[in-house]
Amino acid sequence: MQIIRAKHAGFCFGVKRAVDKTLQLAKEGKKLCTLGDLIHNTIFVEYLKEKGIRSVESLLEVQEGECVVIRSHGVAPECYEQLEAQGISYVDCTCPFVARIHERVSREKSCHDAIIIIGKAEHPEVVGIKGWAGEHAYVVASPEDIRHLPPVNTALVVCQTTIRQELADALFSEIQQRIPGAELFNSICETTRQRQEETRLLAQKSDAMVVIGDKKSSNTRKLYEIALKFCNNTQYIESVDELLLEKFLNCDIISIVAGASAPDWIIREVETQMSEFEHAQVAEEEVKAAEEQAEATEAAVEAEEAAAVEAEDQDKNDENTDFLAELEKTFVKIRRGQFVKGVVVQVSDDEVCVNIGYKSDGIIRKEDLTAEGDASPADMFQPGDEIEAEVITLNDGEGNVRLSRKKIESQLKWKELIDNLDPEKTYECKVVKVIKGGVLSKLEGYDAFIPASQLSLKYIEDLSVFVGQTLEVKIIDIDKRQKRFVLSHKEVLKAQQEEAEKKIFASFEKGAVVKGVVKRLTDFGAFVDVGGVDGLLHITDISWVRIKHPKDVLQENQEIEVKILNVDPEKKKISLGYKQLQPRPWDLVPEKYLVGDTVEGKVVRIAPFGAFVELEPTVEGLVHISQVANRRIEKVEDVLNVGDVVNAKILEVNGEKRRISLSIRALLDTPKQEAADTQDDAAEESSYSGKKRDREERISYTLPPVEEAKTSLADLFPKMDD
Repeated sequence: MQIIRAKHAGFCFGVKRAVDKTLQLAKEGKKLCTLGDLIHNTIFVEYLKEKGIRSVESLLEVQEGECVVIRSHGVAPECYEQLEAQGISYVDCTCPFVARIHERVSREKSCHDAIIIIGKAEHPEVVGIKGWAGEHAYVVASPEDIRHLPPVNTALVVCQTTIRQELADALFSEIQQRIPGAELFNSICETTRQRQEETRLLAQKSDAMVVIGDKKSSNTRKLYEIALKFCNNTQYIESVDELLLEKFLNCDIISIVAGASAPDWIIREVETQMSEFEHAQVAEEEVKAAEEQAEATEAAVEAEEAAAVEAEDQDKNDENTDFLAELEKTFVKIRRGQFVKGVVVQVSDDEVCVNIGYKSDGIIRKEDLTAEGDASPADMFQPGDEIEAEVITLNDGEGNVRLSRKKIESQLKWKELIDNLDPEKTYECKVVKVIKGGVLSKLEGYDAFIPASQLSLKYIEDLSVFVGQTLEVKIIDIDKRQKRFVLSHKEVLKAQQEEAEKKIFASFEKGAVVKGVVKRLTDFGAFVDVGGVDGLLHITDISWVRIKHPKDVLQENQEIEVKILNVDPEKKKISLGYKQLQPRPWDLVPEKYLVGDTVEGKVVRIAPFGAFVELEPTVEGLVHISQVANRRIEKVEDVLNVGDVVNAKILEVNGEKRRISLSIRALLDTPKQEAADTQDDAAEESSYSGKKRDREERISYTLPPVEEAKTSLADLFPKMDD
């Protein structure tokens, strides 16, 4: 089997450029989101999510602080305008070939009656081109679409970069018949054209084709259509899990092509899986050929031996011929490769002599008793024992039949091994050689193959690192005809990992405090390694103060102590808390803020009865309206605004009720002409300091007669509502 990988398989220039730039920015700590999926590949989009790079469909979904990545498909000019208007930072990863189309249609839209785009109207690249082409832009994907075009004299025709060249040529020919003055700008990407041409050539000479890419990918779908046109045995897969190896039986040439959005690691996994299958096929054919060669050699030797016996018989005297012929009839007939039974007549240190009912005794040499060839004949057999052996040759040069127990011992051992085989048992084997698709080893003396995909929990590029290592393995397949095993080290590692995780989860108790290392930061929290497993530290459990991102408090590889909030061994989930081990801001207030101290804070809210000043996140103090200025004021807004930074004196601190009373007036000079007002304000301050300021607060007043209060009640009593 010959496996051919297309030269132009995988990421094209534009996609690779966008992917590399995005991953580099993420590595630098940028908070990113892509406007639409970065590439049309679900597996890779999930990979980006794990990196903290999410996908949004509109700019309304962009969060504060995020940088928008414009993918290689490009966008309409309105999108850039919205980004600028909303002050959103962005990185433009538009493919240069797509940007070239934008520039051309934008420059020439005023020179033509229409801009015609050959492509799919819903494709993001076409949507972007149409935005640059203006109001007289039309998208066509079939002759029917062309028939619905309005009557025009001139038109510029451009193509979606991933459209099939044959389709573009056919549609442009139709357009020319309707609009003779149409001008074609063949904007199909050269890499796309080469990829499609290479797919066609490979499909014409291949017995099977594998097309790799997301089912939503437009360019991959076109590759599949081309391949299927010339090769009926074509598979369209997104990952190695969908590969049907049985379709490759009796195939000599298999080709692999991949769309522009197919990650290289998926292509390598498919190649590896196919190589493993190819190795198994080749090994089976080699064994079959060897068996056929052995049978042919055996037949030739038997023919020679028969001719020799016949010649010997012809040389004997006539009188002996008849006697020997009669005697010959009393002996059993044997041939090379036959299994015969006999009785041990003699045992020495080097061999066993066996009567097999033939005209000559059979001899089993020491090296032929077992597969290893080091067993003592006297330890295994005694005269009179029944024995079975294989005929190796009818004459060993001394007139004896040469016998061997190796094959029988091997079969008995194989049968015993298979009968007692435990699929859950773990064996040990030593890796001896790297071959295509995996490594070779020996298990209980038999050939064993470990595929590359079964060597580790992760992808290993260089398999030579395993040579000489003794690995713990499990048997995942048996070739009984060839007496060969297929082993897996990965299954053992998975079992060990699961067992270790069970022990770790069993050791955790809700409420316990453990040490951990921050492994990864995401928008919604941090993943912390606590003894070999990752627990989720949600953003709401990082700090008592509301934070925008975990990186505001934590860093990757930082060692921290966390509290176990919840453990779910079945789902292998651990919820952690960090703030629960930190003091609450109000717990430190009585020690941190003392009566008489001067503090600085920012006005965060204004109410009719005063202003709330933030001294630190979650800690606020109240400046009563009487303490705002050194004169009587009607409204707090006459002096203060939200966002003002002010200095104030602490009048009272109540940690239990979480209340701090502040005074700005205490730090201001008191004008002489307002001394009387000041005395009244002091009395009002004394009255307020013992009252509640929450929604349940009630303040007692002495009311004047109802008749007198009718016109002044609203003026005297402002609403006490936060």
